[in-house]
Amino acid sequence: MGKSIGIISIKGGVGKTSCTANIGAALANQFGKKVLIVDGNFSAPNLAMHFGIFDYQATIQDALLRKTPVQRSIHKFSENLHIIPAASESRAITDHYRLNECLQPLKEFYDLILIDSSPNLHGEILSTMIASDELYVVTSTDYPTLSTTIKAVKLAKERRTPIKGLIVNKTRGKSFELSLDEIEEATETMVLGVIPDDIKMLEAVSKTTPVTSHAPKANASIEINKIASYMADEEYKDPRLLNRLKSFFFKGDVRKDEINRVISKQEE
Repeated sequence: MGKSIGIISIKGGVGKTSCTANIGAALANQFGKKVLIVDGNFSAPNLAMHFGIFDYQATIQDALLRKTPVQRSIHKFSENLHIIPAASESRAITDHYRLNECLQPLKEFYDLILIDSSPNLHGEILSTMIASDELYVVTSTDYPTLSTTIKAVKLAKERRTPIKGLIVNKTRGKSFELSLDEIEEATETMVLGVIPDDIKMLEAVSKTTPVTSHAPKANASIEINKIASYMADEEYKDPRLLNRLKSFFFKGDVRKDEINRVISKQEE
């Protein structure tokens, strides 16, 4: 049986959907996993647009409202990567357990199911938490986002859905940014991935293609592959020679998220 992973945040603009789309693509393309990505943002969806999918007959809402079998909502992006889009028109989903009911049978056919949650603190994010075996929280290095991340972590703990860790997105390496230590201390959650603010991410969105395909050697692509390798429990070596040399000669200068991923796997 496959595993369902919820990607959550309760603040718009942190890049949650971009992270979900690109990590899912890396899992499928880089590590050969059978992946399904589900748009769980029922009120303001845009996941399908990241893959250039604009024309679809059935959506996740059709399945949730029992208008069609969930299998008819699945759209093939590539051999290993499938997408379930959400309809752009708002449809009230009141049964928060229904998403879990729809996705459970699909675990037989996929290694990993990623759910892109709504950023709003209401029933939609609850649907994602109920349907997920584990959660990742996307955040960034500023105080306003940190405050909402604390709320997201608290809500997940109240729902007793395991939080694997944080993905810190759009980092710039500036002194005014919150450090990884500060973010971990405030949220009481370990950072498992750090994605830099990379112009190649925006280029990839404009071309409706994953950044790991558009610019596989970009810094963002490498970090996304690292996160995907952790989720897939697969080995991945940084292809950048300079970074490999740094890690060899300056072992004490290893970034915190790198260490956390190793520790987390050892604990498992």
